[in-house]
Amino acid sequence: MAEYEDYQEEDEYDEGYEEGLEEEEMLEEYVPPEEKPWWMHWALPFLASVVVHIFFLVAALLIVFEVWGGEKSKIIEVTKPNEITPQEYDENRPRDVMKTPLVDAEKEVERPIIELDQEKPETKDIPKGTSFDNLSNKNLDSTGYIDAYGIGGGRAGAYGARWGHGSLVREGGSPGTESAVIAALRWLWRHQNRPDPQKGMSKSDPECGGWDVVRFERWCRRPGACPNNNPNKSGAVPGFNVAVTGFATLAFLGHGNTHLAGDFRRTVKMALEYLIRHQDGEGWIGRQSGVDEWIYNHAIATMAICEAYAMTQDPWLEEPCRKAVQCIINAQNQGLGWRYKPSGGDNDTSVTGWMVLALKGAKNAGIPVPESTWQGALNWFDRCFNPLDGHTGYQSKFDRGSVIPGVNDMYDRLPTMTSVAVICRIFCGQSRKDRRVKKGVDLLMKHLPQWNPGRDPKALKIDMYYWYYATYAMFQFGGPLWDRWNKALKKVLCERQRRGGCADGSWDPVGKWGMVGGRVYSTALNALTLEIYYRY
Repeated sequence: MAEYEDYQEEDEYDEGYEEGLEEEEMLEEYVPPEEKPWWMHWALPFLASVVVHIFFLVAALLIVFEVWGGEKSKIIEVTKPNEITPQEYDENRPRDVMKTPLVDAEKEVERPIIELDQEKPETKDIPKGTSFDNLSNKNLDSTGYIDAYGIGGGRAGAYGARWGHGSLVREGGSPGTESAVIAALRWLWRHQNRPDPQKGMSKSDPECGGWDVVRFERWCRRPGACPNNNPNKSGAVPGFNVAVTGFATLAFLGHGNTHLAGDFRRTVKMALEYLIRHQDGEGWIGRQSGVDEWIYNHAIATMAICEAYAMTQDPWLEEPCRKAVQCIINAQNQGLGWRYKPSGGDNDTSVTGWMVLALKGAKNAGIPVPESTWQGALNWFDRCFNPLDGHTGYQSKFDRGSVIPGVNDMYDRLPTMTSVAVICRIFCGQSRKDRRVKKGVDLLMKHLPQWNPGRDPKALKIDMYYWYYATYAMFQFGGPLWDRWNKALKKVLCERQRRGGCADGSWDPVGKWGMVGGRVYSTALNALTLEIYYRY
């Protein structure tokens, strides 16, 4: 870093200045009184009168202000939200959660095989969710990230409320939801892969800084043995390590941490290094041969690095972001959406949804995205939209989503793809008043969050993937419907978070997709869901 030198200003001194004054005085001639201009006779009295009047005017003003004010003026200071003291975490403090027993192991999955299962209240307008420039309660367009009006260098924007969490209670959160988020972040922090010579991992190891879907317990920071409390350890898919690392990174970013600031800045720095380390020369992140679903790795990792870049504008992240975003733009099927193979001709709502969210992060980071890209996504959602009931399908308007045969096909058919379509429509610029958005919201409200792991196939309603998307959709829609959704959501997530022991702060990886991502997935995704009150 360059050192700054102290400079001392020197007064200019014109040599001979005093001599010039003396010479000028000698040349000055005396002017007799009768030869002075007329105005010089009145100059001194006039000047004295002006001084006296100004004196009395100032005195009168001071007297008036003293009488009206009644007391001394107070200096008003404007403080930034990020000066709020963060909440200290104490696992023994009540946080509206209950200790839950481990669920029975679900069926083992060697590799998920995806198959298709074939088959109006309005709210008052609120100024959020109508376009990419209006993704939060504050629609400001500046260059900083301070959530306060009238403070130079700051910006609220899409991520402004993350510092200080001033919108927590206003938007429906509570101390209980916030302590649940903090507990989740601490669990993720304890189980991040980190340099440890005794465990054979150096800082340059490809897996350093990430999260291991299957063997996360190996890195537990607590003394003693940490049990692997994935109910079905072999069900988690190692190929999704990049994706779950992206989710975990997003959870820390959503709470206001970056690689430059925050209580978990070192955690975020290692996670971002991990994601960039897994980016190839073309710009793809987490690409794997022989595994179609690797595209999720790229979409979710791109979300994470773009959000980090948007929050910090750190040049270190710019090139990885631009390359990753360009891969997404190039991979889109012309005029439609995305699926597993770049420009492969196939589309599905799930992959398209994650791509839209990644591009949303790019937009917020200042990376240009063509208008045709947004329109293509909307075209795909329209193709899968059923106007009769508001349902949006996975690959057509008639299907009810994707399943893993024999593993999670017993779960209730929740409108997960509809929730994806609703939030993506809003993020692509469609109004909340659009009939397709309203129809989708009506359908979501018929399926509020429930934690019901019963044995009746018709009662299996746990789907954290659905809860995540639907929560963000309902938050953007707002009004009384959001209040109803939020009440059900808080009850489900706060009551079912683990408390005590090594699992403290995590969620059991149950539900339709829990066995694929494991405990890291369920914990990161639910933390992101509970950050809804200030994340955007």
